[in-house]
Amino acid sequence: MVTQKVHRWEISSSSSQLPYLFAETMKKGQISFADWYELITTPLDKAFNAEDEDAITRMIYGVRHGFVKVVEKI
Repeated sequence: MVTQKVHRWEISSSSSQLPYLFAETMKKGQISFADWYELITTPLDKAFNAEDEDAITRMIYGVRHGFVKVVEKI
C-alpha cells in the first residue's frame, strides 16, 4: 500500500510557506483542492510582498490556463 503525503499550507501575509507551495505546485503541475481553495479565498486586503503576490498570481494563472491541475490529494 502506497501512502501519499498531504501537504497543507497556510497562506497568509506572514507565511514563509508560500514559496514552498509555489515550488511544489509548479514542479508537480498540481495543487490540492484544499490549498487551491485557501489560495483563492485569501483576503486581498492582506499585505503581501511583491514576490508573494507574483507567486499567487502565477498559481492562479496556471490553474486557469490548464498548466496546473487541482486534485483531491497530492
